[in-house]
Amino acid sequence: MPNALVFRPDYEVLTHYTSRYLEAYVVRSATELGFSVTDLYAEEAVSNRFFQEIDKQDLVVFGTHGLEDRLYAQNGIVLFSSCSGDECLSGKICFALACKSASKLGYSAVDKGCKCYFGWLQDFVVIIDESYTDPLEDPYAGSFLRPVVNGINAMLSSYIYGRRLNEIAEITYNTVFDSFNQQIAYWRTVESSTASQMLTYLYWDRDNFIPIFREEVYVPTPVYIPPSLKGVLAIGVVAAPLIIKAIS
Repeated sequence: MPNALVFRPDYEVLTHYTSRYLEAYVVRSATELGFSVTDLYAEEAVSNRFFQEIDKQDLVVFGTHGLEDRLYAQNGIVLFSSCSGDECLSGKICFALACKSASKLGYSAVDKGCKCYFGWLQDFVVIIDESYTDPLEDPYAGSFLRPVVNGINAMLSSYIYGRRLNEIAEITYNTVFDSFNQQIAYWRTVESSTASQMLTYLYWDRDNFIPIFREEVYVPTPVYIPPSLKGVLAIGVVAAPLIIKAIS
């Protein structure tokens, strides 16, 4: 039975949202697929518990804050960085929903033996309506987080069915990309200022997602980014109760 670890801190609004989505759509799915799942949630999502469990894992999923060279644990404490600890990912396939970690940490981890690192080159941005009690009911956040959990589940199912590494990479990447495109297609039909903001960040999140390998087994087809969207990123209040958040 393959092993999968899901690392999901929960200590403020954004980690609460990502944790809830991982619980509902990834932890359950992985168990149903036949993985032995180690679910490190909230106060369990800390360094000592992570390093107790990581050696036996085949796949690792992170839903946390990050920077170019590090990932964070519960309460914003550094979990590991590209200078210290990322060798723990050697031999594993990783999917990190965390800002910017693919820009440096992912490459460092792959250099140290990680089979594949899926992540984001820049901030992963989510628009949230905090008036919803359950994050799963928030239609704005769902447009950003559903493509992510779809991609994670594609990675898990591809692995469990014995796909080769390049196939896992292609299926996972294309699932994320196509799922974002479905959300983009929907919001293009909505006439509102919120729709315009949704589209900006859906394009942004879609086009900053990459798979990283030690060997070039799969290279996503470059996508066209309209000039008006290049480099666009803002974090702050849009219009109450909508808030733009970044996983950073």
